Amino acid sequence: MNIVVDQNIRAAEATFGAHASLRFMDGRAIRNEHLRDAEALLVRTATRVDESLLRGTPVGFVGTTSIGTDHLDIAWLGRQGIAWANAPGCNADAAAQYTLAMAWLACERLGRNLAGQTAGIVGCGNVGSRVRALFGALGMQVVANDPPLSDAGVAGLVALEEALAQDIVCLHVPLTRGGPYPTHRFIGRKQLGRMRPGALLLNTARGDVVDGAALLGELRTGRLHAALDVWPGEPLIDAALLAATTVATPHVAGYSDDGKRKGTLMVYAAFCAWAGLEPVAPPVPAGAAPLLQIAAGENALTRALDAACFVRRHDAAMRLLTGLSLERHAQEFDRLRRDYPPRRDFQAWRIQCADLESARLCHHVGFTATATT
Repeated sequence: MNIVVDQNIRAAEATFGAHASLRFMDGRAIRNEHLRDAEALLVRTATRVDESLLRGTPVGFVGTTSIGTDHLDIAWLGRQGIAWANAPGCNADAAAQYTLAMAWLACERLGRNLAGQTAGIVGCGNVGSRVRALFGALGMQVVANDPPLSDAGVAGLVALEEALAQDIVCLHVPLTRGGPYPTHRFIGRKQLGRMRPGALLLNTARGDVVDGAALLGELRTGRLHAALDVWPGEPLIDAALLAATTVATPHVAGYSDDGKRKGTLMVYAAFCAWAGLEPVAPPVPAGAAPLLQIAAGENALTRALDAACFVRRHDAAMRLLTGLSLERHAQEFDRLRRDYPPRRDFQAWRIQCADLESARLCHHVGFTATATT
């Protein structure tokens, strides 16, 4: 069996490689001609999987090691009898923790205390519910909006207007163009206008759930601020929008090693079920738990978030793209994603703090933290 694999998928050799010959490629470079002898295709979000890609190929299984499926033409796959699988929730911890780190850095740059802000979570699924819990652990007042969950009878949710009226608005919705609640550019001029002056829009969902031109207009006037990990039209990013953001990162919120490994294992299980194969034992994560020692007088959570998520580092790397041509900008954006350094979820870290209060704060958001005194 032959499988074409996005080169950014972790642990593919140790799992799928036990059953098939793997061909690794840049996800954006995969074309129909590369699949003429492939029975399966493994992608992340960079590859659009539809009729033009798969027509006339023997591909019978498509796996995406991501939560989202907006890059898959699921209806067409179904009509062709092509099995598919995604990895819902695989990197939810990573994306939520990265959202916290982005919000922390944005508030630092805006001269605000994150714990004193109110937050509106738009989309309270795997990621949004975790962000709600993390913000709550800091003592923040948090409301959440999720129409599909409201329709399902889930209590404690609010209207979109109330979520938009908070100090920080976090987007955690899938990108959809149909159904009762389409999200394609659903945050537009009208919705942005309902946000309070000085509010922060934080998006780690999908870039095209926001109208980029409308957002840029609000940022240029200074009425709103934005922290963006995902971008309208990426990887062809508007340089003016990038320059206007408070925090900018290259679509890596869910890029932890733990999340990627979970995503691979979830799709691998579905692949084995489709192919009638016995799964091999999953690989054990390499390396010891990362250790961080925080001295007295240091801001414990700032140090911990910088060490675990390094948002500040990738924000600086994104700023260097503003003077490039659109094509080169797109290439460098993809390079930042491809060369993203190893990152572990908060739960994998051991934090040693100089005092009990700092240790408690780090522990509340998910780190394994102890006090040395």
